Amino acid sequence: MSELTKKLLVASAELENSAPKNYSVIAGFFFDGVTPIKQLFLNASIKIGSEAFLRQLKYVDDESVAECRQRIAAFETQFVKEASENLEKIATVGVNLIKDGAVILIHSFSRVVMVLLERAAKLNRRYSVIVTESRPSHNGQKSVDALKKLGVPVKLIPDSAVGFVMEKVDMVLVGAEAVVENGGLINQMGTYQIALVAKAAHKPFYSVTETHKFLHMFPLSQTDVELQEHKIDQDVEGASNYSFVSAHHVDYTPPQLVTSLITNFGVLTPSGVVHLLIS
Repeated sequence: MSELTKKLLVASAELENSAPKNYSVIAGFFFDGVTPIKQLFLNASIKIGSEAFLRQLKYVDDESVAECRQRIAAFETQFVKEASENLEKIATVGVNLIKDGAVILIHSFSRVVMVLLERAAKLNRRYSVIVTESRPSHNGQKSVDALKKLGVPVKLIPDSAVGFVMEKVDMVLVGAEAVVENGGLINQMGTYQIALVAKAAHKPFYSVTETHKFLHMFPLSQTDVELQEHKIDQDVEGASNYSFVSAHHVDYTPPQLVTSLITNFGVLTPSGVVHLLIS
């Protein structure tokens, strides 16, 4: 392993550990292909980004430091360019699923979901949106504000009303902090229960996400994405000693609850994720 690669590994670890654990997961992953680093709490987005850059140095022991730097700089430029292009591809693919008169349920706020809904609005698709409040982060209001600017009819509901409104919904759109090997989702707290209700009501449940969020992980239960320390909502007084919900927590939605993934590679089934990760 080159000295530069070692330094990048250290810097990557420091970045992951120092970042706010907004979307933390327990991961067993491989830096050298052999040694697992188990039960490490990481920000999923930072982990994905770090691994993408580290892959550029996997087989470069014979290159100079200057050449490695040039390789990383070129990858960064290409990554940013492709990220923008991928959003356009996702919007092009996903807009075909939004029909006139559709009622769409979205959870909290997702940048990729909003790009898709913006494209539909620009194409004059007549649809309305129901947004979950997403306590305790209250990110649902951010979605409401964005949709109002687009002139889209929108209604904000408490998280507890998902079951009540599901019969009025034609589809569910959520983002993803990460998509794991089996096609399941790691996403903002509340995604799992929405998927359960959608499944029971026979409503399609779509995740809108870029393929660079596909992650070499295989959680088996909610415990595998649980934070070590939970902070109770500060508005709640006299709560029990078991503090559960934090503003930045995530949950795991298993693949059997996901209808399809709307990605820059097209509409994928959850089972297609592992094939892309292998390739």
